[in-house]
Formats: sequence, structure tokens, C-alpha cells
Amino acid sequence: MPRNIKLLLNFLSKTISGMPRHTLAAFILFIVFSQSEHVFGQAANIIPYPQSIKKISGEFVIKATTKIIYKQPGNKELITAVASLVSKLQQAAGITLNSVVKKKRNNFIAVELTKQITGAEAYHITINPDSISIEAGTPAGVFYAVQSLLQLLPADIESPALASNVKWAIPAMVIDDAPAFSYRGLMLDVARHYMPYDFLEKMIDLMAMQKMNTLHLHLTDSQGWRFESKKYPKLTQIGAYRKGTALNTTYDYASRPNDTLYGGYYTQEQLKKLVAYAQSKFITIIPEIEMPAHSESALAAYPQFACLDSTGKPFPYPSQIQNEYCTKDSTFIFLTDILSEVMDVFPSKYIHIAGDEASKENWRKCPICLKRMKDEHLNSVDELQSYFIKRIEKFVNEKGRTVIGWDEILEGGLAPNATVMSWRGEQGGIDAARLGHNVVMTPGDYCYFDHYQSADPSEPLAIGGLTTLAQVYNYHPVPAVLNAEQAKLVIGAQGNLWTEYVPTPAQAEYMYFPRSIALAEDTWTGTKQPYDQFLNRLLPYLKRLDEHKVNYSRHMFDIKLNTFVDSVTHQLKAMAVGIPAGYDVYYTTDGSRPVKSSPKYAGAIAINADIILNIGVIYNGQLIDDVQKTFTVNKATGRPSWLKNQPDKSYSQGGEHAWNNGIVGSDNRFNDGEWLGWSGQDFEGTVDLGSSQNINVLTARFFNKPSDWIYMPLWLSVSVSDNGIDFKEVLRKTDLQTNKDGLQELKMDIGAIKARYVKIIAKCSGTILKGNPGEGNPAWLFVDEVKVD
Repeated sequence: MPRNIKLLLNFLSKTISGMPRHTLAAFILFIVFSQSEHVFGQAANIIPYPQSIKKISGEFVIKATTKIIYKQPGNKELITAVASLVSKLQQAAGITLNSVVKKKRNNFIAVELTKQITGAEAYHITINPDSISIEAGTPAGVFYAVQSLLQLLPADIESPALASNVKWAIPAMVIDDAPAFSYRGLMLDVARHYMPYDFLEKMIDLMAMQKMNTLHLHLTDSQGWRFESKKYPKLTQIGAYRKGTALNTTYDYASRPNDTLYGGYYTQEQLKKLVAYAQSKFITIIPEIEMPAHSESALAAYPQFACLDSTGKPFPYPSQIQNEYCTKDSTFIFLTDILSEVMDVFPSKYIHIAGDEASKENWRKCPICLKRMKDEHLNSVDELQSYFIKRIEKFVNEKGRTVIGWDEILEGGLAPNATVMSWRGEQGGIDAARLGHNVVMTPGDYCYFDHYQSADPSEPLAIGGLTTLAQVYNYHPVPAVLNAEQAKLVIGAQGNLWTEYVPTPAQAEYMYFPRSIALAEDTWTGTKQPYDQFLNRLLPYLKRLDEHKVNYSRHMFDIKLNTFVDSVTHQLKAMAVGIPAGYDVYYTTDGSRPVKSSPKYAGAIAINADIILNIGVIYNGQLIDDVQKTFTVNKATGRPSWLKNQPDKSYSQGGEHAWNNGIVGSDNRFNDGEWLGWSGQDFEGTVDLGSSQNINVLTARFFNKPSDWIYMPLWLSVSVSDNGIDFKEVLRKTDLQTNKDGLQELKMDIGAIKARYVKIIAKCSGTILKGNPGEGNPAWLFVDEVKVD
């Protein structure tokens, strides 16, 4: 039974109990009709969801005799727009969809460009039992109509091989549709990790299926240069390959003949081919060439474009390759030469020049940059960056293109015609829109797909953060603070995948999908449906991803495991939350992933011993989401506890008792919902064991990652008490600092003592010392499970 119908029946059974008989029939009719879109509307499993769908009885069946009629048969773009329907029917159904000039009596698909539809990407579809009519104002509109038709066909239409015993039926309906935003994009960082050409075409195919129209390629960064320059060949001879390990940014070319090199690049011919392929799917590719910072790969190849040191001498090469271009004239000649080559390959309106994360430290000392500031009457290095961006923009504008950059290009004054990508939250986009500039929203909390997407400890290593599928879906690109005119300048949104921790196409797919599908709906559908209805459409869509062998994430929900002590049995129990009603849920206790034969989850599970509990949702025989937690049972587990200092609200998802709730946090993630974090404060926790107990060993878990400002405590103290008031220190441990990142578990023998109350104090490291990341800021202290045995 469909999940929505289960929900409706549950609602009815509760509501009609005791209702007078003479009103019962009327009430049921009212409920059925008022809920018809909720219950039955999801039969139109289209993502993104169209603006308007009206259902008609019957269905149109594509057969070997079905023909297609082009009202403008000589329009090549129109034929391109329908090509995916023609090719997929041939491949999966063995049906050749031939075109005819004269209108058939029935069983035909008519495609027409009409001035009646004015939206650049809008379309209208009428599906009757005897015909389908596609109308749009542009070939792009026809292409998106075709994508909707393909989603109304069985998922087997995406099969790479001939599918058997399939009825190629499309339910009858009328669709009127148009996107809410003109810019619907994804960014792929191919600089940190080179991605094979075939994967780029695959991404274009998948984006087209979800009606996204812009692929932003991050082609250069300090870790690699991926664009072939004919004029500056060392950019790929040297800059495209770094030394040694995958995340190493070393370019020690003196030892190069003996090195293991890592990287790759795309030839101009490959990129021209990719542009043409994308155009056939009505997708624009925007190239990004980093400047003035993130340029170590370029300056490794051509160090003459770097700054001089404060004495006027070049920095030692190759031991001190610089990260930012100097503002000398030769740099601008070099960059405009590169951009000329880039624009010869990419016909996009936008050319991305980055502008982000420039420290500008060398500019403050470089004699050339200081002279530039004096000559141009610039008062700060921020104004010098603005000069840099404006000079590049002038060149790009002369070529008939428009500059787009990250929101740092606002610093020192925004270039006159630039478009801003707002990534450091929404404020940059708000500021740019108020200045009258176009904006693409891409804030980290919603649009950074390099973040973790689940608190599940089995998630692959990521850069940090947590951006769930639900967070992405619930994002709206237009900030409420903008007025109506300013809101029009928000042209769309983009999901970004930075690949520092994403070395392979398979992992890139895992990070993109299904979150990019949610973003596609954010940017296309004006008035979105509730999240559970989006899931109703997403889950069948997964079969289409399966046909394309996409390694998508199985985290569709926001499942959490909470613990509590049963007031009657006094047992520790674990309960799953975050799973909508109507789904089949299973569990295991040995760390394996649930299958249909696993025990069915029916409520809170008693935790009597150390176990690895995994609770998962199975849909159509497939595991679509699960969460795994390791439980430990000891004398402190689930006992009453209290803290002197409450954890920071950003790191308290597990609640104030997370330090003795029995759930063990991740060994390599501090944002998994189990770790508690304090900024500049000590941890002081007391637990009541319930009665005087024999205590021999205390184990405390801390997290250490100085690069993220997280340090081990200066010292640790353990005290005990019989009355909860008078405490006696029984252990003090010092010299806890370590160079190892991640979990640091301290297991301490405190001797054979007896006590009811145990107090643990961990002294915060204090202010971060100079020369370290976050210097001058309070250090963070992270604590997970404290065990008493």
C-alpha cells in the first residue's frame, strides 16, 4: 500500500471514531478530494516538480507505430532537443521514433515552437490517449518538456540495454511549467583531483535529467592546472602534475625525474568537445581560472609572475613557490593571454575569475605592489585587489563577456559589471544585490556538497560541515531581507563540490547525489511541496540513477538514535527518530547493514551490552538510509549527570548528557552529533552512579585537531564523592598534548576505590598560540563518552 494512503487511513481511523453516522459519508468524501493531490498527485513522479499538473483519464502508449511530427522540421536545435527521447526509446525499448510531415490520426507526438509561450525555458505538454503535444517558445523549453516525458515513462527508459516486458505508457495529463530561476548550476573542482573526461560527460547527462543548465568547472588551483595553454605550455607540463601523495601541494621540480607525479589536464580539443556535448543538453559550461590567489600551480610553472620579497629579491625557487600573483604589468599580460585562450574554447557569457581567499600578505611587502598602490592612489591591499579584478574585468568585457567571482570580489569595491557568487553565507549576495549586481547564491550551509551529508560514522572522509538532503531541499535562494527589485537580481543557485577529499568520480557522485537533485528542485520549482512529498518522488527516481550506475548516497532521511533510561525497567534503551511514518525499518546489532531478513524495528531497543546498532530503511528491496552507532555500557551509562558549563550550541546536538549517554562518537569527526564542544571553556561533568560503587578504571575520550582549533586539555582531574558535595581528587593527568589528529582515548587506572559521585574536569588549552591556525582565538575542547568501570 502506498505510504500516503497509509497515512490517510491512519488519520481517518482516529478522526471518525465516534463521529455521527449522518456526517460520516460527507466527511470521507471531503477528505478524499481535499487530499487527492497529496495521495494521488505523486503519480506524476517528476523532478523538479512542474508548476502545474492537471490529470486526464487514460494513458498514451508509445509503440513501434508511434511517429513524431516537428512543426518546424528544418530546425536543427528542435531535433537536438528531442534527441534524448528518440535515442533512449531506441536503446531501451527498441522503438525507432521516426518523423513524419503530415499529421497522423492518432498515436503521434507533435513538437512545436510557438510565440504563445514567452519564457525562455518554459513549456506546455498535453498528453492524451491518442497523442502528445509539446509546445515551447525555444528549443530549450522543448528539451525540458522531453525530460519530463522521460520521467513519466517507466524507469527502464534509462536502461543502457534493451528492456523486456515493459509497457511504455505515459499517464494522461496537462503540464504547464517554467523554471523559477534562470541559473541552475553545479560546480565541479577538477583542480584538486583531476577527473576523467568521460565522467564530465556523465555529469552533464545527469544534470540534464534534473533540468540543471550550468556546469561550473574549477579548472585551476594551487593543487593543479587543468586547462591546456598553447602559449604557456609549462602550465600543464609542470602545473598539471604535483609531486607524491594525492593531497600534497609540493612542486619540487629539481627532483622531478625521480618523482611519482599525480594529476592530468584537458586539451583544448577535449574541452571544445565537452562544450559541444553540453550544448546538446542545453547546458552552459563556465570556466574558472583562479586569480589572484590559489595560484601555486601556475607560479610553479612561471615564477616570474610572483611577488618580490621585502628586499626586492625573488622568493627562492622551488622551495618557496608563491600562492598569489604579483600586480606587475607582465602578470596582466600573462592572465589576459590565458583568458583569451579560455574564451576561444568556452563561449559562455560568464568567465569565472575567482577572487577568493587572497591573503595579500606579499602585496604588503612587495616593492612592485607597493609602487602600484602609490601610482594608482590605492589606500589598502583590499583596494589593490579591487584594482586587480577591475583590470581583468575590463579586458573580459571588451571580449563581450561578463566576469563572475566569489563574494570576496566585493572587498575594496565591486567591479562595475561583475556577478557575485555568494559562498560565505548569504550576506555577500545581499550586499551585491543592493548594489544592483546579479547574484548566484551558493552558501556553504546549504550548497557545499563537500560537506558530510549524515552523522553516520561510516560516511567517507569529508572536509567537514554537515549539509543534509533535507537542508538542501528546504533552501530558498532569495533572502527575505531583499525587496522585490533586489530579489530579481538573484538569478539562481549553485551546488559546489570542492574535491580536496574527493579523489574519484565514484565519491564525487556520492557527494552530489541526491543532494543536487534537491537543489534542482530549489531552483526550478517556485512553490515547493513538503519534504516528504519530495521523498515520494525521489525514491522511485533512484532506479533511474541505478540504470546510470550512479554511486549515490543512501541518506534520504535525517535518522538519529537517542538513548533514554526506561523509568520502569531502568534499562538503557535506544530509539530511532527522523523516519517518516509508513516506511519499513529494520535493525542489526553486529555492525552489519540491515536487510529484509533482519529484525524489524518496532520501537525502542534495550541496550544491555556493548553493541554496534544499525537501523535502516528498506524501500523496494533496497537500503535507502541507515544510521550506525556504537554503544558502550558501563557504570556511568545513562546515569544522572550535569555540567558546570554548557557546550557551545553548535556542538550540543546530542544534548548535555551526550558525554555519558552510551553512544560512542566518531573516531575522526567531531561534528557527528555525539561530540560536545566548548570554546575557551573547561569541561566539568559530574555523574551520579546511583549508589556507592567499586571504581577501578576511568576512560575519557577527547578530540584533537589543531588545524581546526581543537586541542587536548592542559590537564585532566578525577574526583569522587559519597554525598555529591565533598569531592576528593584521586587522579590528575598532565602532558596530554599530541601531534595525532582525531580521537584521543585516555584510559586511566585510578585504583580500587568506592564512591557514588564522579567528577571529571578537563582544563581548556586556552588561547591558541601565534603561528598556529586560529592564533589569538580561544581553543576548542571536545569531549565524548566518559566511561566508569
